[in-house]
Amino acid sequence: MKRSPLLTLPLVLVLSVTACSGEEEAPEQAVEADTGTGGEHEAEVSRAAEGFVASLQAADGEAGCALMDEATRAVLEEAQGADDCVTAFVSYSESLGGGEDVEVGEIVMDTDLGGDVPIATVTLLHPDEDHGTLEMRQDSDDQWVATRLPGVTLGGA
Repeated sequence: MKRSPLLTLPLVLVLSVTACSGEEEAPEQAVEADTGTGGEHEAEVSRAAEGFVASLQAADGEAGCALMDEATRAVLEEAQGADDCVTAFVSYSESLGGGEDVEVGEIVMDTDLGGDVPIATVTLLHPDEDHGTLEMRQDSDDQWVATRLPGVTLGGA
């Protein structure tokens, strides 16, 4: 029995639409899984780290200190022998060659021991020196701030 082309056309269209919609759903689901909380955090961390590097390059103590938590500002002041964070940051920037040629490298996302607080470790790249890593966490305003600076150790340790 021969089918009329008018009867097979709707069937072909239905199958095409069904097949296409199934193909589109799988990639969207994969993208959704890749851009979950970790992806959002990584983008935010990258922006904050880029801001930190820009502050180093401009020797902008106010901007640099705004990108640190209170404890890190105190450690920096102690390490640089300064009375305030802005002065300490300018000295810190100079100790890193003014941040010249420093770039944000790999970002590794993790959490604290309890698994509650996201922590980012950002590698700072330089063609001639290993400046180390910058550790960042979210503050109470959900802003990513530096909690450990490369080349600065905690006092007394």
